[in-house]
Amino acid sequence: MTGIPPERVVVNLEHEFDARKRTEKRCDRLLFFIHPTENNLIAVSIELKRGKAVESDVVEKTENSLKFIAQIAPVSMRAHVIYIPVLFEGRGVKWTNPKGIKQLKVSVHGKRLQILTGRCGRPQNLSGVLFG
Repeated sequence: MTGIPPERVVVNLEHEFDARKRTEKRCDRLLFFIHPTENNLIAVSIELKRGKAVESDVVEKTENSLKFIAQIAPVSMRAHVIYIPVLFEGRGVKWTNPKGIKQLKVSVHGKRLQILTGRCGRPQNLSGVLFG
């Protein structure tokens, strides 16, 4: 994870949801770190899709994962959490409405967030998407 602060926590959501007997769709990983200058908790949901990502599936997984973050974040930090949804795909996105606007957006706490995207397998991919 080149370019990401070394003081970080990575959570495998597959294992976390299974341990809590949660069955809804979820992203692959969560990444938590404190922003080095702003002192906010950065909570990144990361969906990894080797092939073509289906828009509706990505949105559902991301929204469920962001809700999970809100549930586990310490109450004292909730006002200082910055949510960043990320998708890394291998062969593009299969859009629900191919003629519509091609943007992946999710809702969390009444806010609409753009899902940041990158291609799988590129060097410094995560830091490029987050800070680039």
